[in-house]
Amino acid sequence: MEFNSCIFIMADGARADVFEELLGRGDLPNISRYIVDRGSFFKAVSVFPSTTGPAYAPFIVGRFPGRCNLPGIRWFDREQYSKRLFSYRRFRSYVGIETFLMNSDISTDSKTLFEVFPKSISILNELNRGVSFTGDKTRFMRIYYKIKSHFTNRSDEVDLAARRMLLKSLGDFPQFSFAVFLGIDAYSHSNHPFHRRVLDSYLQLDETVGHLGDALAREGRLDETLLIIASDHGLTPTHSHLDTVEFMSQLGFKTFHYPKVYQHFRDADAATMISGNAMAHIYVKSPNGWGRRSTFEELNKIIERLIERQEIDIVAGIDEEGRVRITGKRGGEATAWIDKEGYLNYRTFNGDPFDYRYLPEKMNIDEALELTYNTNYPDGILQVVQLLESPRSGDLVVSANPGFDLRARHEKPEHCSSHGGLFKEHMLVPVTISAKVNKPYARTVDLYPTILNLMGYSLPAGIDGVTLVR
Repeated sequence: MEFNSCIFIMADGARADVFEELLGRGDLPNISRYIVDRGSFFKAVSVFPSTTGPAYAPFIVGRFPGRCNLPGIRWFDREQYSKRLFSYRRFRSYVGIETFLMNSDISTDSKTLFEVFPKSISILNELNRGVSFTGDKTRFMRIYYKIKSHFTNRSDEVDLAARRMLLKSLGDFPQFSFAVFLGIDAYSHSNHPFHRRVLDSYLQLDETVGHLGDALAREGRLDETLLIIASDHGLTPTHSHLDTVEFMSQLGFKTFHYPKVYQHFRDADAATMISGNAMAHIYVKSPNGWGRRSTFEELNKIIERLIERQEIDIVAGIDEEGRVRITGKRGGEATAWIDKEGYLNYRTFNGDPFDYRYLPEKMNIDEALELTYNTNYPDGILQVVQLLESPRSGDLVVSANPGFDLRARHEKPEHCSSHGGLFKEHMLVPVTISAKVNKPYARTVDLYPTILNLMGYSLPAGIDGVTLVR
């Protein structure tokens, strides 16, 4: 069946297991009626870093965040830092006013869905290159709503505002609508992922789908509208924080970091950039200056100190051969790379940092997903490789252990839950779609070509996903 329009609801921060349990108990009757019963529910693998912004890229751009040069909600550009003292592209944090630069920061290799469908609607979404002036329903109010959601513990009111805007936008007959609902994520951060207010946010989202489905049915548009709900990441409770800025400073580095960007504005020899609080990019000035990456071998002493920490789970970087090197808390190291034929190569030494079992040394991309899907690190190999492809990625990328995160200061209110890491509770996300899906294992990056397929559009070259329907 071919659909005339698509409404994509981003349930930011929804955990796959919580969503599945509520669905199975009958607590999400409208989502069942209008989406799942007409189509499919499944769990997809998100991206590394599993955090808002970069994890939207698969849905909207059809690319992994590393491959569209959006490596985190904070990043540092070595080349720009070394060449230009005053440039707005030297470093970035999408927490605040710099969020308006996200569209110009991502690569233009692929069209966004807003560019594919010119008659589109965007609500509370920063990654919306191509949306029209009138189509961006929160162009001037987005920062206000996000501050309200983050600082006031009134995210339910923000979600109700998003609902009103989405229902009102039906009168514009958009081809594509992308609406973000922040309550699950915000209440999880301030409490924990299973708190009563978090669960209430799932139920409120179900009410929204009820209003939406009823309106579409009354207008005779339900069957021709593709409805999707997906999440960008899960969250886990956080009991302890590692201050990575202090960690690097104790090693003797002048460490650039947010929000104190003027502290080492011109003389930094290291930088640390945190995303979702459970992952970090660590940059270290090489012996030749900021013009090139520091290799995994050059950073061996820092890596040893990181792995000693109880807060750290996985550390990865690029070795002298240009391949990804991975080490982990469980011991052992591995190298990974994608060869000229597109196969993912993975070789371990003295143990597997991901604790995988019996992986072949060479796999195609689908095999890599299938063989790791039911492990603690679904799709972990490919996700580390794609992230380190970004020129803006750290010399080291770090994933925290569950229960810990990597930012102790400048986080107000204190986060009681975190995301961004490589383990399954962060990486597996729920997806409901009002179409039958026949691919057993999926990544979130597969939804971009699936939407195009179901709406009768040809698939462009250069995207990272595959369609989930025939």
